[in-house]
Amino acid sequence: MKIVVGVLALAAVGIHCSAPVSDGDTSQTATPELVAPAEVADRDGKPAKAAAPTAPPARNAEALDLTTLVHSGSAPRVTSSVSDEYGARYATGTFVGAVSIGKSVITSRGDEDVFLLKLDAAGKFLWIRSVGSAATESGPRVTLESTGRIALIGMTNGDMDCGTGPLQTWSSDTFFLCIFGSDGASLISGVFPTGAP
Repeated sequence: MKIVVGVLALAAVGIHCSAPVSDGDTSQTATPELVAPAEVADRDGKPAKAAAPTAPPARNAEALDLTTLVHSGSAPRVTSSVSDEYGARYATGTFVGAVSIGKSVITSRGDEDVFLLKLDAAGKFLWIRSVGSAATESGPRVTLESTGRIALIGMTNGDMDCGTGPLQTWSSDTFFLCIFGSDGASLISGVFPTGAP
């Protein structure tokens, strides 16, 4: 029964199996393949217009290896990345100590800080920024706003600085939000308590 429901679900999204699947037969393997969706007609029976193309999906963060860009120090660990409509890529993650990338050197203020970098469509390094506190930052994620600004969010245990000076501290777990321009300039920042003890 579970297999039948699974096959019906795949068919609903335009995928079908090229080999038959049954509850008892495990000798045949189903190979999913994409099928072009059927043409949809409007009320008058005319073919409907094709859907507008969507932006390319964000690339896998783990696929981004920064070791070739690092001149000295330990390569930062990438936790999140996203590409804009022009193919430029923004990546974030954590690092410790001093790291030299391109003509830039970033140094952590404490145990573990957060970086944000930009690569062009060809993978060429453009800029890098570091944010953090004397304590530990974790779980950074990067997203693109519709205005073209870059939003960086994560957790902090200290007096977080997004590039314009230390922000307010809280006694509970705190998440931070840093907004940057496409040129890496720090625009807006804030910290928000989670309410957890």
